[in-house]
Amino acid sequence: MATASVALALSLGLPTALADGLEAQKQAADQAVNQAQANVNDLAAKLQAAQTAVEAANADVVAAQEKLAAAEDAWNQAQALQAQRTVELYNANQALADAEAAVATGQATIDAQRDDINAYARAIVQDQSGLVQIALVLTASTTAQLADRMQWNDTVLAANQVDLDRLRQTQAGLVKAQLAADDAQQRATAAKQAADDQAVAAEAARQEAADAEAALEDALARSQAAQDAATQALNQAQTQLAQAKATQADLAAQIEAAARAAEAARQAAAAAAAQAAAAAANSGSTGSYGGGLSPSAAQAAARSMIGAYGWGDSQFQCLVWLWNQESGWRWNARNPSSGAYGIPQSLPATKMASAGPDWQTNAITQMRWGMNYIAGRYGTPCGAWSHERGYNWY
Repeated sequence: MATASVALALSLGLPTALADGLEAQKQAADQAVNQAQANVNDLAAKLQAAQTAVEAANADVVAAQEKLAAAEDAWNQAQALQAQRTVELYNANQALADAEAAVATGQATIDAQRDDINAYARAIVQDQSGLVQIALVLTASTTAQLADRMQWNDTVLAANQVDLDRLRQTQAGLVKAQLAADDAQQRATAAKQAADDQAVAAEAARQEAADAEAALEDALARSQAAQDAATQALNQAQTQLAQAKATQADLAAQIEAAARAAEAARQAAAAAAAQAAAAAANSGSTGSYGGGLSPSAAQAAARSMIGAYGWGDSQFQCLVWLWNQESGWRWNARNPSSGAYGIPQSLPATKMASAGPDWQTNAITQMRWGMNYIAGRYGTPCGAWSHERGYNWY
C-alpha cells in the first residue's frame, strides 16, 4: 500500500522530497505494524503455554489433594486399629494376670491338699494303720460298732482319693489356663506391633502427600503468576499493535491528502497560467513574460502550491520576501555574475531540469523545484529566508 500511495502522490505532482519522506515514514510504520503483530502472535503462544501449564498444575494439585485425603484416611484407620490393638493387649495382659492369680490360688490349694495328704500318709505309716484297723476290729464290742469303725475307715480313704483327683484336675486346668493366657498375650503383642508399624507407615505417607500438595500449590502459584505476566504482556503488545496500525492509517491519510493538495495546486497553477495566457492574447501581444507567468500570477500560483508542503500563511510571507529579493518573482531573471536563473535563482540553472523539461520558461516548474529545494535544505521558507538575511543567499 505504501508504494501505491507514494506512486499516486508523485503522479499527482507531490514534491519528491515530501513524497520520499512520507514513504520512509510509511515503511517504518509498516515495519512497526509487522513487528507488533509478530510480538502479539509470540505472546499469544506464550500465554497459551502458560494457561496449559496452569491447567496441568491444577490437575496435579487436585491429584495431590486426593492422595493426601486417602493418606489421612489410612492414617485415621491405622490410629483406630492401633487403639483397638492397645485395648486387646490390655485385655490379654489382664487375662494373663487373672490366670496367673488363679494359678497361684490353685497352687496354694494344691500345696494345702498335698500337705493334708502327706500328713495323713505319715499318720498311717507312723501309726501302722493296718495294725490300727486290726485293733479297731478286735476291740469292737458289738457287730454294729465294728461296722461303724469299718465304714469310718473307708470314708477316710475315699475322701483322700477325692482330694487326690481334685488336685490332679486343678493342676491340669492351671496348665491349660497358663498356656491360653500366654498365647493370648503373644498374639496381642504381635497385633499391637503390627498396628504400630501401620500407624508409622500411614503417618509417613500422610506427610509425604502433604509435602507434595504444598510443592504443587507453589508450582501452581508460579504458573498463575506466569500466566498473569503473559496476559499483561499480550495486552501491552496488542495496544502497541493498535497504535502502530493507527499511525499507519494516519500516514496513509496524510499521503492521500498531500497528493490531493498537490493536484489542487497543479490545477490552480494551470488555471493561473491559462488566465495569464488569455490576458496576453487579449492585449494583442505575448507580453514581456513569454511562456511564463507575471510576478503576481506566479505568487498566486505559489500560494496554492505551498499547502502540499504543509506550509501556511506565515511561511508564504517568508517565501514572498525570499523570492522578491532573489528574482522579483520573474521566471527569466538571470544573475549576470553567477548565472543563477529563474524565480528561485537556481545555480546552476540546469538543476531545475529535475522538475521538468520546460524549466527555462515555465514558472510553475521553477517554483516546484525551488520549493523542493527549500523543503529539503531548510525545511521551511522562513528557514531559507533567515539564511538569506544572514548570508544574502540560500
